[in-house]
Amino acid sequence: MIILFYILFYSWTLIFFSSFFFVRLCSFRFTSKISKFWTKSIIKLIESFLGIRCKIRGIENLSDKPVIVVSNHQSAWETFYFFILFKDPTYVLKKELKRIPIMNEFFKKLGFIFVDREMGSNSLRGILKKINKKEISSKRTIIIFPEGTRVNDEEKSKINPGFFFLYKHLQMPILPVVHNSGKYWHNQKFKKTSGEIDLKIFPSIAPGKKKIEILSLINSIFQETKKVG
Repeated sequence: MIILFYILFYSWTLIFFSSFFFVRLCSFRFTSKISKFWTKSIIKLIESFLGIRCKIRGIENLSDKPVIVVSNHQSAWETFYFFILFKDPTYVLKKELKRIPIMNEFFKKLGFIFVDREMGSNSLRGILKKINKKEISSKRTIIIFPEGTRVNDEEKSKINPGFFFLYKHLQMPILPVVHNSGKYWHNQKFKKTSGEIDLKIFPSIAPGKKKIEILSLINSIFQETKKVG
C-alpha cells in the first residue's frame, strides 16, 4: 500500500501543479480554493493508503480571528493538514522552498512568507515592512514552526524566539499547537506507520506578555510532545 501511495501522491501532484502552471495570472481566492482541493485530496490519500488519521483535542480553541499559530514541527504531514485546519493561513517558510518549480508560484500567490534563517530578526523586520506596505496581509492567520527544522519527539528542540517579534509588533494572539506526527509520518524515511496522530490545540495567548514569559510558556507547551500518543 505504501508504494501505491507514493505512486499516486507524486503522479497526482505532478499532474495537478503542471495543470495550473498559469497560477500567477489567477486570483488569490481561486488559488486558495484549488490549493485546498489538492491538500484535501492528499490528506485523503494519507488516510486511505497509509492509515494515518488525526485526533484533535482543544478544537474549541480555534478562532475565526487571525492568530499566530506556533507549532512544533516533526514531518511534512502538518504542513498539509494545517492548511485545511486553519482558515486561509499564510506560512512562514525557509527561503530555500522558493526554488521549487511551479509550486513557488502557488506560494507567492498564497502570500506565504519566506525568511532567511541566517539573517534572524533582520529577516522578520523585512516581513513587518511588507505588512506595513500591505504587501502581506495582517488579517490572516500566520503559521510558524519556531524550531526551524523538523524535530522528532525523542530529540530536544531549540525554539527560535523570532515568532515573539511578530507577536509583539502585530499584536495578534498566539495559538500554541503540539502533535506527534513524526511517530507515524517518519521524517525523511520511506516507511510510514499507520495510526492516529494526536494533535492538541491550546488556549490562545493574548497580546501584551513579555518575551521571557512567552518563551517559557511555549517551551513548556512543546514538552507536551513527549506526553502525547
